[in-house]
Formats: sequence, structure tokens, C-alpha cells
Amino acid sequence: MSIARRLVPLDEESAPFKIGVTVTSGQTFTLPIADFGGLTPNFGVSWGDGSSGVVTSATDADRIHTYSSGGTYTITITGLMPSFKVANNSAIRLLITSIIDFGRVGLRELDFYGCTSVTSIPLANTMAVGYEGLDNIVTFGNFMRSTGITAIPSGLFDYSTSATTFSDSFSFTNLLSIPSGLFDNNVYATNFSSCFNNCQVLASCPSDLFDNNVNVVNFSSTFRNCRALTSPLQFTYNTLVTVFNNVYNMNTTSNAMTGTAPTLWNRVPEPSGFRAFYNCVNLTNYASIPANWK
Repeated sequence: MSIARRLVPLDEESAPFKIGVTVTSGQTFTLPIADFGGLTPNFGVSWGDGSSGVVTSATDADRIHTYSSGGTYTITITGLMPSFKVANNSAIRLLITSIIDFGRVGLRELDFYGCTSVTSIPLANTMAVGYEGLDNIVTFGNFMRSTGITAIPSGLFDYSTSATTFSDSFSFTNLLSIPSGLFDNNVYATNFSSCFNNCQVLASCPSDLFDNNVNVVNFSSTFRNCRALTSPLQFTYNTLVTVFNNVYNMNTTSNAMTGTAPTLWNRVPEPSGFRAFYNCVNLTNYASIPANWK
């Protein structure tokens, strides 16, 4: 290693980011990293098989590693990694089998989209700094989309006060419920489009889930095809929203949605609400919902 390839630590409070990967003999794994907002990766990586390297750019050859023997390994990253984005990459998503520690590595965006073998999000007390390592994240777009998770730990986003985007964060998962206060500290969030889209077994949602998110402008498809939900949110405090398209669009009338739909179409100016309550025929005020909203 040359002097030019010196690792620059993030800060004295940095903690390693860790994931588990399962590979076959001779299989290659590429870290899905990128620059973000002018920040460039600069970290040390241990591949779990005795090999290690230093990555100083998003295209650094040391972000790629070939395992000589098959097995399950822990990849450990220490330093600055502003972006870790699987983005449903078929060569990466099936190899990641667990999230061990989010660490504190300067993350601004984080997505495990398509990692179907990831079945859980680590609890805060199992990690070096808990969820504090997510404190600089700006976007949780596609965060856990199409993974194997069934639960969201309480307090997951408590430190992510700069986050603005939660689009598709948990879409196409088998979540059963949403913990109370999940987004309470995310007051700068503006986009929850498709956040829980197609969570077909999601049956429990706190009535005040978005009460603190007063800057949201987009709830498009947030609960689309969540057929086990029993009643819609009222969005009382989300007065800046301009888009509610498909927010509760169900692909069949065989859904559990009852109760009263919020009269969002009476807001001035009227937000866009195309098919917001499509197929929600058991709502008590379904007959009075404007045609373009159902």
C-alpha cells in the first residue's frame, strides 16, 4: 500500500458498518458505494476472510473482492462511506444475508433494495452506537424495499433528523405493523411516496403516524394495496401536501378498509388525489368521494 492510499478516519466517534454475506467458492462481491453531496468514500474494509484493503473512491478496485472459499463472512467498514446503495443489483442483493451494525460511517443514503435474505433490522442495543449512526442520512429511499423483514424496531429513525425522503422505504415487504412514533423526529421529511406500498399483510398503523411531519408534500401510493389495513389516516396536520394520488388504492374490493375517508378533496387548493381511495368500497363516506378520487 502506498502512502497516497492512507485511510482518513471519519472522527473519533466512528464505529464500523458491518454486513453478512454468503458466497460460493470463487464468487466476487462488489461494495455498492458512491459519492454523495461532494463526499467521497474513504474507508478501510475487512472482508472477513483475512483479507483487507483501503477504498479512497467510488470506483476503487479495492471495493471488489473475490472469495477463495465459500461460506458466510462479515464485511467490516471503518471510515467514511457516504452512500451504500444496493438498488436491486442482481449481482449484489442475493449475497447480502444480514445487517449486523449500521455503525457510524457518515452515511447520507442507505438502501438494501432487493436483499430478500435480509430478514431483520438490528436492534439498537446490539450495535456499537445504536441508531445514532444514521444521524446524517438525507434519504431513506428504497431503504428496505423488497427485503425479507417483517418488523420495524422502535426508535429506528429517532436520530435521522435531517432525512427528507422516505419513498419506498418499506414497500413490498411483509410488515405486520408500524411502531408508534416511527417518524416523530423526522420533521423535515417531504416525501413518503410508496413508503408502505404493497405491504399486503400490514394490519396495524398508528393513527398519529405522520402528525409531526408537517412539511410533507407527497403521499402518493403511501399505503397502496395495503389490503389488511382497517382504517385510513386523517392527515390532519399534513396541510402542505399536494399529492395524495393512489394513497389507499387497492387492487381489489376484497380489502379490510373501513371507517371514514378524510375529506382531502375539500382542501384549498385541492391536492391531486387520483384514485386515492380506489376500491375502498366499505368506507362509510365512499358514495360522497369525488369520482376522480376513487
